[in-house]
Amino acid sequence: MNSKIIVTTLTDQVEANIIEYIKDNKLTPGDPLPNEKEFVEMFSVGRNVVREALSRLRMLGILESRTKRGIIVKEPPLLNGFKKVLDPQLLSVPTIKELMGMRIAMEVGIAEFVFTNVTDKDIEELEQIISRQQAIGVNNLSIEDEMQFHKKIYEIAGNDFILHFYELMQPVFLFAKHNYESYFEPINKKLQQNDELVTHSDLLQAIKDKDKNLYQDKIRRHLRPYWEFLYNYNKRK
Repeated sequence: MNSKIIVTTLTDQVEANIIEYIKDNKLTPGDPLPNEKEFVEMFSVGRNVVREALSRLRMLGILESRTKRGIIVKEPPLLNGFKKVLDPQLLSVPTIKELMGMRIAMEVGIAEFVFTNVTDKDIEELEQIISRQQAIGVNNLSIEDEMQFHKKIYEIAGNDFILHFYELMQPVFLFAKHNYESYFEPINKKLQQNDELVTHSDLLQAIKDKDKNLYQDKIRRHLRPYWEFLYNYNKRK
């Protein structure tokens, strides 16, 4: 019999009960919660258990302690928990590949937002970013240069969640940099030989030309090394 045993501590239960209390009472960010003593009486547990459960919820960004107001409900920061664990050294290759696939989908998908929101000032800033870039080999930029350009594209999209998502992509940039010579350089050289290599300058030109379809095609080709890695990495093992 392969039954999975789930161990739940008293603190886990109280934590879940507090979340249920928030939902049942339809509390929203800024609304006050009962104090520790009231929760002790409500759940019939010790004060230390309640204190630990509240501490966990504060760390998650769900609750906040305010002077003179006590404990209040807070809107948790988007994706905050993910940022704390997305260290490339802690992520397996399959997980990195999942993030790469997500990045491809996002960068192609936000083209509509980019072309709706882009301004002359944005184009000027992209030009400045590109002017400072120095390639190290075939389509190989520093992590800072690579991320700065794409961060600006995400900012132009004008969606906070999308911008927060971009911050989760750092392990992908780091992985690609650290594995450039062993895997990504041969792909870039092949693309260059076939005249299929797409640089940041090419992407910017499509934006200047106000050609969304061309931009989507170019961003797909710009991220082609990721695509090759997703579907051909295991074949090289």
